[in-house]
Amino acid sequence: MVDDETRARKQAREQRLDAGFRALSDASRRKIIALLREAGELKVGDIAAAFDMSLNGVSKHLKMLERAGLIRRRVDGREHWIRVEWAGLRGPYEWLHVYHHFWNERLDALVDYLSATDQPGDRDE
Repeated sequence: MVDDETRARKQAREQRLDAGFRALSDASRRKIIALLREAGELKVGDIAAAFDMSLNGVSKHLKMLERAGLIRRRVDGREHWIRVEWAGLRGPYEWLHVYHHFWNERLDALVDYLSATDQPGDRDE
């Protein structure tokens, strides 16, 4: 029987995974992660400069990424610096990684099957 603590941990993990995928479902937020991956750390204004939207719009995207645990904010005086929180991306990555292996195996099997059934003259060359 699963105890309440184990159930609560599993539920919290699922909620973090849901929040991560929800945050990554938007192209602008994925672009923010990509910008930060390349730069390491950027000021909010520098991130906003990469978009054709208001600073307020970018700020809303940053807040969603922050709530999902995918970015971290560092405040230095009046400047807010943003960086990727790699540990926050671990859950979505691991979930997708399982299916990556599944599809690679399936596609390899399909290639093997097609190669085995390929008869000379079957293709127009």
